[in-house]
Amino acid sequence: MAARGPVGEAGERGTRGEAACPGAGGAVSAVSDPYADGAPDRRYANADLLPAETGEFRWRWWDFAAVWVCVSWTLAALMLSGMPGADRFSWPQTLLVCGVAQVLVLLPSFLVEHAGDRYGVPFAVFARSAFGIRGAALPALLRFASACVWFGFQADLGVQGITLLTGDLELGTLGGSDFLSPAYLVFLGLQLWIITKGPRGLRRFADLAAPVLIAGLVVAFLWVFTHARGPMLPEPARPVGWGADFWLEAAPALASATALFAAVGLTVPDLVHLGGSGRGGEEGRRSGVRLGVGVLLPVVMTGMSLYTMALMSGSGYSADGYAGSLTQHALDGMPGGALVAAVMLIVATLCGNLGMNLVSAAYDLSSTAPSRIGFRGAAVIAALAGSAVVWWSRSSSDYQALVWADLAEGFFGTVSGILVAEYWIVRRTRLRPADLYRRGGPYWYAGGWNWRAVVSFLVGGVLAVGGSSGENSGLGANGPALPFLSALDDFGWLVGLVAAGGLYTVLTLRARAAAPEGD
Repeated sequence: MAARGPVGEAGERGTRGEAACPGAGGAVSAVSDPYADGAPDRRYANADLLPAETGEFRWRWWDFAAVWVCVSWTLAALMLSGMPGADRFSWPQTLLVCGVAQVLVLLPSFLVEHAGDRYGVPFAVFARSAFGIRGAALPALLRFASACVWFGFQADLGVQGITLLTGDLELGTLGGSDFLSPAYLVFLGLQLWIITKGPRGLRRFADLAAPVLIAGLVVAFLWVFTHARGPMLPEPARPVGWGADFWLEAAPALASATALFAAVGLTVPDLVHLGGSGRGGEEGRRSGVRLGVGVLLPVVMTGMSLYTMALMSGSGYSADGYAGSLTQHALDGMPGGALVAAVMLIVATLCGNLGMNLVSAAYDLSSTAPSRIGFRGAAVIAALAGSAVVWWSRSSSDYQALVWADLAEGFFGTVSGILVAEYWIVRRTRLRPADLYRRGGPYWYAGGWNWRAVVSFLVGGVLAVGGSSGENSGLGANGPALPFLSALDDFGWLVGLVAAGGLYTVLTLRARAAAPEGD
């Protein structure tokens, strides 16, 4: 089926045309005028990466909201349990820290997301506009590695849900290991079964999972409200005031929350491009897609943080665990409470892990070798890689994989800064989508790499993580690699964003001034 293509550099849409590009599985994707003068290079494109018009890309705002609900619930307790000084903040102060962290991370993400919404391309393909056709593999593989690690650890939460559900069957252990177990294999199989159906499978599952989770949240709240072991949302015994003391203590808490949201923020564009207007022509330009991401995500995440704090205070649960253990504790004593908690944990972790980790990892890996790997094959590889990494970490009692994933996320701010500068300042939101899939052209730069983006990425990354202390990074006695950067450690993500984006803008605009004839 022919489909109208994305808006071109001049913002005008040409006549309809077709060009076929076989994907990894031999599928054919119809594309229009931007590709009418020649098919995309098979080395840099496949059917999953092209902005094609297919039913599985027709996401609406409620589809995104379903994923946000599941993601928010699985992250809220984790964020609160790891937030320094949370026991000294009042609940409005904690909510403020969470909200500011979301704005810091999600605002650049929304700016990057605009390209996916307008042109219908995945994040890894859009990154080619700044890093080059080949150079985009740098941020793609960085995000892939981080997503794989978090995929495995998030999947372990699903294992706990299955173990809670099966009870005395003891499916959670095998040969003394609490990770590579029948329960984990079952959960891994469920994830692979859903994701191999493509974005359409995830969308349908999310639309089913969210109502189940919401029903469970209502049940848990009502049970705690009527059987409260403590007041809902109490003030701490010694709350920090709203003066200078609060902002001094809030700095490390804000840094911790920002680091957690960093991984989430950079995966948003891959989901948003599924509803991008580049697939449906002008008539497909739906403001509801961007509204769903730009408004619903922070609202849902902030609301879930408030809900989690209310459940903690009302049930007498200390902030030292994850959402599933909190819900299990809150429903203690309720007939069928363990079953409700298990179902909530399983469906939410399935949906959130697939939406935030596996989707982005699959697009990232596929973009590095489009002629060999499609979305579904890349998703399977990512799931197996994540499982292998976490199995190694657990079996060796060494959690360095998670430590290095945290450090990798320090570079996410640099990637966001470069892409925001490229798209909004340098390109003024105008791209040539066809050239993102071809050798030569404005995005080929020098041998497929843009050295300005690479230099900006490295400089911003060093400033972001070079001063990370042993306490935060797990590097132990070695301490920070660059002690003189320790003062930047608390806000490394923001430092990387500003430094990399600013340097890239200066380098690129100076080059354009020296060569005004260039693109």
